[in-house]
Amino acid sequence: MRSTGLLKLNLLLTTIFIAQFLNGYDFSLISSFQSMNSWRDSKLLAESSSNIGLLNAAADVTGLVTAPFASYVADRWGRKWCIRYSSIANLVGTILGCIAGVPGVNGYAVFMVSRIIIGSGLTFALMCSPIMLQELPHPKHRTILGGLFDIAFIVGGFIASWILFGCSYITSNWSWRIPYLIHIPLALTMIVLITFVPESPRWLISKGREAEARAYFVKYHANGCEDDELVKFEIDEIHEAIETERTLKQDSWTSILTNRSSLHRLGCVILIAVCQNLSGTAIISYYYTEILSLVGITDTVTVTGINAGLTTSTAAFALFGLYLTQVIDRRPQLLGTWAATLAANVGLIASTAVYEKTGSTHAGVAAVAMVWLYNGFFFVSCGSIFFTYPPEVLHYSMRSKGMMVWMVTAKLLSVFSSYTNSIAMAAIGWKWYLFYTAMLIVTGVLLYFVIVETRGYTLEEIGALFGGEPLEAATHAYKDAKEGEGEIDVDAKAAPDEEAPIRK
Repeated sequence: MRSTGLLKLNLLLTTIFIAQFLNGYDFSLISSFQSMNSWRDSKLLAESSSNIGLLNAAADVTGLVTAPFASYVADRWGRKWCIRYSSIANLVGTILGCIAGVPGVNGYAVFMVSRIIIGSGLTFALMCSPIMLQELPHPKHRTILGGLFDIAFIVGGFIASWILFGCSYITSNWSWRIPYLIHIPLALTMIVLITFVPESPRWLISKGREAEARAYFVKYHANGCEDDELVKFEIDEIHEAIETERTLKQDSWTSILTNRSSLHRLGCVILIAVCQNLSGTAIISYYYTEILSLVGITDTVTVTGINAGLTTSTAAFALFGLYLTQVIDRRPQLLGTWAATLAANVGLIASTAVYEKTGSTHAGVAAVAMVWLYNGFFFVSCGSIFFTYPPEVLHYSMRSKGMMVWMVTAKLLSVFSSYTNSIAMAAIGWKWYLFYTAMLIVTGVLLYFVIVETRGYTLEEIGALFGGEPLEAATHAYKDAKEGEGEIDVDAKAAPDEEAPIRK
């Protein structure tokens, strides 16, 4: 019998994808705006690499400030309020951004405020959406729904690039205002639909609202069957995990920073954030116009057309990456694509250097191809793993705190890359790519030694994969202590149980 509960749940979860779609859509705008004459004529941006960097970094700087608040809101009032705030911030920020450029208005200042407000909302959504996509889906659908999250980012960029390409033929200010205004219907849709999305059952259980959590599992995971074994298994596993974490005080920063298992998890999260933001693909996202100018491509229609092709190829690579998550393990996918990304980085350096020296048209074409491959190989992993792995390896009590660390790390590195990329590209051109060559090598080595394979386990079972104090070992110790059969050993170590159920 078809599960109407699961179908309804998965449809409702598409609301969360809108947040990432908006992120991807917004991410593509500023870079393309820089190639539009109407944008430059609106005097929204002084012609300096420093001001361009500040404008691109504005949303990330805001994220550094708002990430701790997002973590608090997610734990105190629930995951859904983060999505609500993100929707409202997008709405307000978009309206302000479209006012910029009106005669008598300081366009740069108003547009900067617009970027700051939108950036604060995106931080809330980016931190909380991956958590919801790990905690809400049916166990069989968790991997694919989590992997689809960043596909929404790529689709957003894809749609934006083609809209920008079409608007590049408009000579008035509407060439950039129309793409910016499209934020509004998407934000309004998200504000309405998030009301109907259920709250995380793990959050409900942590607040003592077990009846509501059970009703959620019965309705959406068991298609209304009260006696379904999966419902009992999920509730017992979550309740046991949360109770144990509280008993062992695993929700405190002191415990997180002194427990080897928690530190390993946090290390994985930070490493993923570093990989996301120091791969060199930020140059492609924000400054592809400068990349193309280094090989003699400056015409607005050509530049926006190449960007549209770039987002199309990136979407294809990301969908291939999502397919790979269903058939191979995480580690080989990450390591293989990282090696390919490094190769594309080297290819981009070589082709750009040859063009600078010889002016060869073939070298220019090769540089464009390498940009497509560079971004594509990166998104084979980023599109399907980078937004699912962090909340996956964090146990419940540290999940929002760990995601805050992930977000703050990502925003710090984004501020660095957004601001310095523009200045470095203007100063030394393609030689700046060499910095990212070094970072790809370093992060590749760290991925090999730090990342733990998680494919096939439930969120609670993943605790057994980490050294130090696996969640399952602590759970059994706690149960034994409760029954008077032993004492809790907070330093206990245990290897993963080879007989544990692994759910593909």
